Amino acid sequence: MLGHTWLLLCLFAYTAAQFCNTVQDPIKRDEGAGPWNVSRVERGANGRNGKLVPIGANHPLPHAFYEGDSYVMQYSVRQGRKPDVIYFWQGSKSSRWEKGASAILTVDLDNKNGGVARQARVDMNQEPGHFLNIFKGTFVTLLGGVERAEVEQDKDGVMLFRVKSECNNAGNKKPLVRTNQVEEVKTNVNDEDVFILNTPKKLYMFVGKTASPEEKAGAVKVAKSLFPKKSAEVSEGAQPSKDFLSSLKQ
Repeated sequence: MLGHTWLLLCLFAYTAAQFCNTVQDPIKRDEGAGPWNVSRVERGANGRNGKLVPIGANHPLPHAFYEGDSYVMQYSVRQGRKPDVIYFWQGSKSSRWEKGASAILTVDLDNKNGGVARQARVDMNQEPGHFLNIFKGTFVTLLGGVERAEVEQDKDGVMLFRVKSECNNAGNKKPLVRTNQVEEVKTNVNDEDVFILNTPKKLYMFVGKTASPEEKAGAVKVAKSLFPKKSAEVSEGAQPSKDFLSSLKQ
């Protein structure tokens, strides 16, 4: 009986470890407080070569990347230095061309800066702790993307975000919290995570009954970053408030 229990515990530990982050930070002993800038990968005039378009005030929301795009981010540990890390982030629905171009443009950018930076590919939802720290816990992915200057994005005025934590086996071992926009349907809501729902008139937050402290704290940061002029109406427990649910599709 003891041997059977020990085997089950080992199996549980192994299974849990499979769902923990193992992506190492490209640089150590840095809190992500240095200067940074981000550009989106787009096609050049000839339609074959890629170019980097700086993200500016025209971007729909702060600290947000489209899942259908790829981005290149330069980060320095302090002001006045050349980039110490160049991340090339690839959205889950980014095209093969965009992903390839992001890698090529990262190499070109590093070469122009003397080839001193660490180049780090980042897959969506596998962002390492250092990358997330740069955004101070407010990094968000959006549905949609930009292709040949055509923007595909959510325009109905209702946006649902899931805030979810992940155990972490790398770096400082602190849980990692990620926020993704998801389709605003009732089946996307559960009682394990925290959800932010923005509507034209109100902002809602639902804290699932088994949501972690990290998810709760992360949701507050994200809500303030995305919608600074709104105060969220918060509900907790097994299911959201009626007003929250009535704003979602079946």
